[in-house]
Amino acid sequence: MKTFYSSLNNLKQIVLLFLIVFSINSNAQTLNPISPTPTQNTNKEFCGTDFFHNQKMLTDSVYRARHLKSIKSFENITTNQQRQQNNGIYQIPVVVHVMHKGEQVGSGTNISDDDVKKGIASLNNYWRKLNGTFGDGDGVDMKIEFVLAVQDENGNCTNGIDRVNMSNVTAYVNNGVNRSGTSGINDYDPNGGVNSLKEYSIWNPNLYYNVWLVDEIDNANCSSSVSFTAGYAYYASAHGFAYDGSVVLICSYLDATNSTWAHEMGHALNLPHTFNGDNNGTTCGDDGIADTPSHIRTSAFIPSIYFSCNNTTSNNCDPNFNQIINPDTGFTRNSGTVQDHMHNYMDYSGCPTEFTGGQRTVTQNALTGDRASFLTSPALTPPAIASVSFSSTAAIACIGTSVRFNDTSNCNPNSYTNSGYTNISFLWTFDNGVNTPITSTLQNPTIVFNTIGNYNVTLSVTNLFGIATLTEQQFITVTSGATSACAISSANSNGNFGNGVTNVRLKTLNNATTTFIPANAMQDFTCSNNTVLYSGIAYDLDLTYKSRTDAGQYVQVWIDWNNNGTFESGEMVLQNNIAAATIGNPSVNFTPPANAVLNTLVRMRVISEYGGSPTVCGNGFVKRADDYGVMVKTCPQATITNNSGTTLLTNTNTTINVTATGGNNYSWTGGTSPNTATNSFTEAGTYTVTVTN
Repeated sequence: MKTFYSSLNNLKQIVLLFLIVFSINSNAQTLNPISPTPTQNTNKEFCGTDFFHNQKMLTDSVYRARHLKSIKSFENITTNQQRQQNNGIYQIPVVVHVMHKGEQVGSGTNISDDDVKKGIASLNNYWRKLNGTFGDGDGVDMKIEFVLAVQDENGNCTNGIDRVNMSNVTAYVNNGVNRSGTSGINDYDPNGGVNSLKEYSIWNPNLYYNVWLVDEIDNANCSSSVSFTAGYAYYASAHGFAYDGSVVLICSYLDATNSTWAHEMGHALNLPHTFNGDNNGTTCGDDGIADTPSHIRTSAFIPSIYFSCNNTTSNNCDPNFNQIINPDTGFTRNSGTVQDHMHNYMDYSGCPTEFTGGQRTVTQNALTGDRASFLTSPALTPPAIASVSFSSTAAIACIGTSVRFNDTSNCNPNSYTNSGYTNISFLWTFDNGVNTPITSTLQNPTIVFNTIGNYNVTLSVTNLFGIATLTEQQFITVTSGATSACAISSANSNGNFGNGVTNVRLKTLNNATTTFIPANAMQDFTCSNNTVLYSGIAYDLDLTYKSRTDAGQYVQVWIDWNNNGTFESGEMVLQNNIAAATIGNPSVNFTPPANAVLNTLVRMRVISEYGGSPTVCGNGFVKRADDYGVMVKTCPQATITNNSGTTLLTNTNTTINVTATGGNNYSWTGGTSPNTATNSFTEAGTYTVTVTN
């Protein structure tokens, strides 16, 4: 039996009852950027696909025959052999199994619904080559995207997320999944009852692509000091079998800068490693696709060039390589160096940014061949009217800056690419009550606001079952911006040194970054990544940061509560440090102080330093500051107004109309409009409204 949970991250819920009765820091030393330094831990074994694939090729004659037939399609592949659906984009229905250890939703290994959806969005960033994302490289748009299922196996609405409590499975809790010779549970074992990962939960593999998120593989994950397997998948020859799908470490899945799942989905659609057959880097390998060169895996070079993204070491395996890798733009790789392969997602490299046209053809052939049943699956067809909800990348916008709005509705497919769906339409309205409202018909629009004010946001979703609408009052505030603060600098900058903050979370703010330090040592996210806090309410601030192998790392967080442009005593809300070769995940619970400036965008500075405690301003050694935005508001009081002047239903007074106030979102237990502030009741009873900010 599958159970679905929802993750609530709302600030505060106030429940009201309405009764109706019926009567008739700095240094002179310099570190080299991370690319040539040997102190960064390079994971050389992040993909476990070959291990499982090779086992199947040796032991499973059906799998082997299917795969050999599939790879025959590699011969004479050209980038013109492309069959597409009417809109030019193929969509694969996905169900994500969160294999957690018993934590509450949104905590530990039981990651939130929002995090699962962000993982889907990140995967599509890579596969669809979306502008302005970590997938925006020189390669092709693969024209394949992945969408959480909206219809389950019983024909009901679903969010495509399946949570499985593994807390009673000791081998999994202690060691995760066994890839090779460890004490974790096996990937799949059909013998002896339920005793392997995929037996605990799988949806029909002919209709859904199954993904299992796990904490460890072979008792290791991203926090391990040794090499680890970040994920694996089965080739398309496994389609329809109970073991088909991919397994991905939760830590890799959560990292928007990590392309592990994009790599594994390449395998799932028949892409080999580009260095296929290189015998662990000792001989030249080749994937059989014309527009990728023969080479040895980038991770095998000594000294390491894993993160040296501009390296021009010769590729002696294919020095005359000269191919158009992107037929859409004409972009060509022909340097005769490692540049020809180290940016490919199917290499082992720290610089992945591209797939090639030939790889696109292979994946589309796999999807329209072995995996064709995904294209006729009902999993992406809504079985009911949508339950509307939405989110935004910022709660406060600065004039002239853009804000991304995402449809998060239940029973509604979303690839986060705005590709569109047959028989589903969207209408957004952004209204400040003064100017002409802004509208959009995209599912996930990016809006630029040019007028200060508080905007009500409305989303209407129409499908074959009807129209569903949600309005959130004063959902976004447009302001002139935050007060400037002191500058910082770093003796080591304009490079990736492999240390620093990689994720910041505070209420609705959730931002992932790389460890790159820009020339000015600061990233200003105040207008693009921010959140609203309410006075008197406590909040959790969570960070993820990492250290190099040669020294510890220190981090501090400051908030300029009085908005005077200076970070003063009493305004530091978090400080933490970790040892060398460590990933830190500090958390602090805090409440905005009583003297915090209200209704004003103030600056939150997250600052990190190598080897010692940072100074919030001025020079440092390997130091970076990330500035975010915070606005403190007074928590509104929830009230109900009876617009009818009575709670008595009669033959002549057949409707009671009431309005709740004090929130952004309203949920009544009955009535004709249960998801709006104003609701009408035609039957006697006691009704509850949950008012949420």
